[in-house]
Amino acid sequence: MADPPATSPDHPAPGADFDAAAFDAAFAVQQQRAAAGAYQASTDALEQLLAACPATEARRRGAVLAQLAHQYPRLGRLTASARSATEALALAERLDDDLLRADALTSESFVYSQLMLAREALSCGMRALSCARRAGDPAREAWALNRVAVAYASLENPVQACASTEQAQEIAAQAGAHEVLFSCQNNLAYFWLRRAEEAAALGDAAAQAEAAAQARQAAEQATARARCAGGGPFEVAVALSNLVNALFASGQPDEALPPLNEFGHLAHDHGYPTLAIEADAQRAIFLRLKGEPLQSARILEALLQACVEPPPKLRRLLVRALYEAHKACGQFREALARLEELVGLDRQISRDNLMLQTEVILIRDQVEQAQARADVAAADARRERARAAHLETEQQRLREHALALERAAHEDVLTGLHNRRHAEFALPLLVEGARLAGQVISVAALDVDHFKRINDSHGHAVGDAVLQQLAQLLRHRLRSADLVARVGGEEFMAVLAGIAPAQAAEICERLRLAVAEHDWAATTPGLAVRISVGIAGGLPPQQADTLLRRADQALYAAKRGGRNRVLVDGA
Repeated sequence: MADPPATSPDHPAPGADFDAAAFDAAFAVQQQRAAAGAYQASTDALEQLLAACPATEARRRGAVLAQLAHQYPRLGRLTASARSATEALALAERLDDDLLRADALTSESFVYSQLMLAREALSCGMRALSCARRAGDPAREAWALNRVAVAYASLENPVQACASTEQAQEIAAQAGAHEVLFSCQNNLAYFWLRRAEEAAALGDAAAQAEAAAQARQAAEQATARARCAGGGPFEVAVALSNLVNALFASGQPDEALPPLNEFGHLAHDHGYPTLAIEADAQRAIFLRLKGEPLQSARILEALLQACVEPPPKLRRLLVRALYEAHKACGQFREALARLEELVGLDRQISRDNLMLQTEVILIRDQVEQAQARADVAAADARRERARAAHLETEQQRLREHALALERAAHEDVLTGLHNRRHAEFALPLLVEGARLAGQVISVAALDVDHFKRINDSHGHAVGDAVLQQLAQLLRHRLRSADLVARVGGEEFMAVLAGIAPAQAAEICERLRLAVAEHDWAATTPGLAVRISVGIAGGLPPQQADTLLRRADQALYAAKRGGRNRVLVDGA
């Protein structure tokens, strides 16, 4: 098939003067293609649209970025989603656009949930919910609540996940928003299945039966919606997968056979490789439940051999099913071997998540710091819109949530740097990321010399001004990707990934000279400020607490050596 003409709605003319109408038409086409399940084709076209959209069209760029952030996870591209969502959020802040904020935060919340950053996921979901309600957009409100529910699930709280999803489902139904309504029904089936698993593990047969029945009801609703609302074969297949699992959980394998057959045909006929493997695995589980565990094990073994480097989570599904099949056959040695493999897969999944967490944190910090420097004047001028008077009691509960999250925020109020809480959270991730990547890393502990004397001689207001100006010097002298935090009264920490201790010492020496040469007298006459720095690091990196302790020891040695100096641990 020939490519569409350059001026078609799919592809606005490249290189020509920007045609807003053609761009908007092409964007609408790609949204429709994604809604029909053609995620890869839609995403490829959206990436081309983004490349063709000039920076002056901030609102349109933000809309495309938000749509990409929404679609990337369906293709397994979590870090790409995080970057697009963060860039969209930066544009939303510049434009003061609550609709774009809600879209970007909703996608960020989902990515964080998938990476087990549950606290960040819940925070983003709650912020998205506030934005959607301020804008009076019920579809976005439903999406935000849907992602809040996913965050609760990642916090191992399926009860609250179900409650939030049911609330989102009600809002989506009233708004007639098909995509989010289907997502709510499908997620609700999944959350109830998790509750059924928990009840089974606790031996609570009544709770298991109730949860399985609820999962079946939600899965049947999702399947019916996918069929009648033109959701496309992908949505139908996903809903059928949950329905089969719900029927298995209800102890009704015979009733599961028709939807299982349909699920398998859809997955194989439409070329959904992951879903096709899931369907084949479910067929093997069906055989085990029907008293044919040996045949079930043969199918699963064949699937594992046929899969070429499947994603760890998909391989885990197959290995778990094979473990159950071997156990049902009485093949306990084989079952034990698969159980040991499950443990290894769980470790691999945790390592993969840790790497992605580190990458996402760095992406977020890079984009946010760049935007903060570019838009500081606009950020000072922004203010939150007045709360609508007609918000229900739920709004007050959400405000209390937001206040609680704000108290747990990671920013030091005085300097604008990260605080100790963030540093303690991020440092182990950065050290582990450096270890896995085979990179050097350096940790610098920094302290203001004779800070108490400054406070006693000039007053605490001057001391605060010293810390603020020192924070600015740290920002300007270190890379935007470096972790910089205030960890005590006059104590700071910097983490320089990819920088050896000797090079870190050169950087910190330039910083020390910049502090010494700064015009402190402009703050108050007679004021002079000096700093001492201790550095530790190397390759391979040690544990985070060990590196920090070595940096502190080097700092103490610098203090004992006369202050106003940089000292590397072991030098």
